[in-house]
Parts: sequence; structure tokens; C-alpha cells
Amino acid sequence: MDNKSACIKKAYEYLEYVTPVKYDCGKICNKKCCKGNDNDGMLLFPGEEEIFRQNFNFEVYLDKRYDSLAVRCKGPCRRNERPLSCRIFPYFIYMEEKSGKLSAAPDIRALDFCPLFIEKYVFDRRFLRALRIASAKLCENAEISDFIRKITKKLTDFNGLDL
Repeated sequence: MDNKSACIKKAYEYLEYVTPVKYDCGKICNKKCCKGNDNDGMLLFPGEEEIFRQNFNFEVYLDKRYDSLAVRCKGPCRRNERPLSCRIFPYFIYMEEKSGKLSAAPDIRALDFCPLFIEKYVFDRRFLRALRIASAKLCENAEISDFIRKITKKLTDFNGLDL
């Protein structure tokens, strides 16, 4: 197993038994983040492509908005079979461009539709701690670190938005 795969596997382990809230938040919104149209999907971190190309519950495609691979869900799945982006949603990992400092913060793409933000739910501290630890582990790999830096730039470049 290469370093990239080992970092992904370790992140999965850190996030295995924790979720953003202590109950199935999909019951609040009828699993809104798992539904969508052909433009919706979850970004794959480097090292996850091989896992999801072999899983028939997911379709791997190139998300041109982020110039990155992503997956579309083809139906219900178990949490332990989901990509990292699903496991950490509605949060994402951000990296400051100059300092390289990591932060686990709300995914700005979820702010307008996720009831956990709209209705101001309290997030499980164990989830947030595990996410911070997993983030640091992921960034031990240069390719994953570069991916996080690239996606952070895309998500926070408000000047590049088509309004």
C-alpha cells in the first residue's frame, strides 16, 4: 500500500464511528445531500479512485468545476462504504495558502441547504476532533495536501464565481 492509500485508510479509521451529529441527520432533510442531479456528486480525494471504480453503488466522473474526480451515488449505501467527502460532510478540510495551516470548517457549498447549518444544530465534538486528526494525517501525503490546497482555493475564490 502506498503512502497515499495508507493516509486515506487512516482517515477512514479516525472517522469510522463518529458523525457530525449523534443521530441520522438524513432524517431531518430526507437525505438531501445524497440526492441531486447529474451535476451533483462528492469529490474524491487522491487515492480513493481505485476504491470507487470497483464499487457499483457509485459512478466516478470528472467534475469540471473543480478539475477533480468525483462520485455520484446510485442509491443507499452504508456509511463505511462512502468516500471521505461524504464522511466529513457538511464540513470540509481547508488549507491556508501561505502558512499551510489546516482547518476543518463548514463546507461553503452546504451552507444554503444543509439543515444542520440553517437550523444551527450543535455538532458532535468527537466528530470535529476526529476530522482535525484525520486532516493532519491526510496531509502527510504531498498529493493529498496539494488536492486540499487546490480545492480550498476553488471554494474560497469568490472573485472567480459566476454570479
